[in-house]
Amino acid sequence: MAKAAYAAGYFTGHMEDQIIDSMMTKDSHLKELVQKYFMPKDYFVVRDRMIGSGAIGGKACGMLLARKIAETELKDYRAYAEPHDSFYIGSDVFYTYIVSNGDWRLRIRQRSKEGYFEAAGELRERLLTDKFPGKIREQFESVLEYFGQNPFIVRSSSFLEDGFGNAFAGKYESVFCVNRGNMAERLEAFENAVRQVYASTMDRSALEYRLRRGLAGKDEQMAILVQRVSGSYYERYYMPCVAGVGYSHSAYQWYPNMDPEAGMLRMVMGLGTKAVDRTREDYPRLSNLDRPEITVYTSAAQKHRFSQRNVDVLDCRENRYKEVRLEQLLDVLPLWYKRMVMEHDYEAERMLSDRGIYRDVWFVSCQRLLENRVFTGLMQRILKTLERVYGTAVDIEYAINMDKDGDFVINLLQCRPLYLGGESEEVKLEGIELKGTLFDVRDASMGTSKKRKVDVIVQIDPAMYGAFPYAQKHKVAEAVGAINRYYSGSGKNLLLMTPGRIGTSSPELGVPVSFADIS
Repeated sequence: MAKAAYAAGYFTGHMEDQIIDSMMTKDSHLKELVQKYFMPKDYFVVRDRMIGSGAIGGKACGMLLARKIAETELKDYRAYAEPHDSFYIGSDVFYTYIVSNGDWRLRIRQRSKEGYFEAAGELRERLLTDKFPGKIREQFESVLEYFGQNPFIVRSSSFLEDGFGNAFAGKYESVFCVNRGNMAERLEAFENAVRQVYASTMDRSALEYRLRRGLAGKDEQMAILVQRVSGSYYERYYMPCVAGVGYSHSAYQWYPNMDPEAGMLRMVMGLGTKAVDRTREDYPRLSNLDRPEITVYTSAAQKHRFSQRNVDVLDCRENRYKEVRLEQLLDVLPLWYKRMVMEHDYEAERMLSDRGIYRDVWFVSCQRLLENRVFTGLMQRILKTLERVYGTAVDIEYAINMDKDGDFVINLLQCRPLYLGGESEEVKLEGIELKGTLFDVRDASMGTSKKRKVDVIVQIDPAMYGAFPYAQKHKVAEAVGAINRYYSGSGKNLLLMTPGRIGTSSPELGVPVSFADIS
């Protein structure tokens, strides 16, 4: 009706309000921004790309809004913007899926106080195995026909996701579809990816996150964003040249007088998953945008050691997302690409030549791209413009594709408000008696400072954890979770001290606790 009215020459504010509320967002702040930056035709384009009905969810809305802001506020952005190619599975499909499979009573029981956790496991299993109605499957097939055999990613985009105050970062699933095979095989993979995202709404960490933020009673329908994967083919492999995350405010400070307000990029070669989830051998390139080409490492050996050893790609021959060693990719990458995102380790090459071995030794640094002030300047302007319009710090996900001439395009994949923690305070250390000191850490802090009374210290012994059998390290996370539950609701402040990273998916990097274990 609104589309026909617009074609007839009128489009009222009431119509726009109804469209935004039903299809885009109910977040009042985001709604104001959508009204400011969207034209009527933009809503119709979104609707034409929807499967089913309902809302497109927070992640999809944030992605579209960020692109509109950049296009409107930054004229030079348009020359470098790679068009997105996305579909949206409406939030109503989530409930249609539940109702058509006879799971509504189970859903109601799970939303009760008594069944909130208890019924979640059963509902999760049902969501992973239920069937889609015929009309929905037909629309899924239309999406596959449109994409052909180009890869895409199925991403969560729930009602509450990526809004102001509730990022849900890492709580819900995203699933790559390499999209190879006949229609039946591709459809099965697509449906399984959607099921996996739906089932992630019942993961304990997601439920705990909602409970801790007072959202347990809120209706959390899961919409889905289906995005074409940005990238190029390198023989059997498909990936973007570079991808990562960007922050309009940096919590790191690795050299004197670094300006945290300049923003920061985390960059990796290939798919951007390693910019978020680091593995044992891999280090993303960090770049503060006041001096983007600067690194803390002073030698090629150091740069090589703290670089990316493995690359996440889509393997079109094996029809799956996988991690491959950098050395496996070198023969299929053009020389211009290697020169753009990698460097020679000349020290290692010289040592090899002294032994009669002559070969190139490459490592990932993204150095030449970061020396391109057109690129880094535009990325900084994008981040600071989004921060200004949003009225708060933001973080984005992006993919970069380049050609042999060094020309690049930016695909802005996601944008959400960045939580920086509560107000910091100046903590004066002068005059403190050190005789009661339990631990002392200097020049190793990240983030804001705070003075807090600590009631309980939970410490995991580094040496004992290192010696603990790898296959049983998850038991340490379970123990932390048990302590967390014991003190839940007590009002006490707990300090957790662990070796390595907290919340890693790789036990060799730290303790693999989930949000539910440390909430």
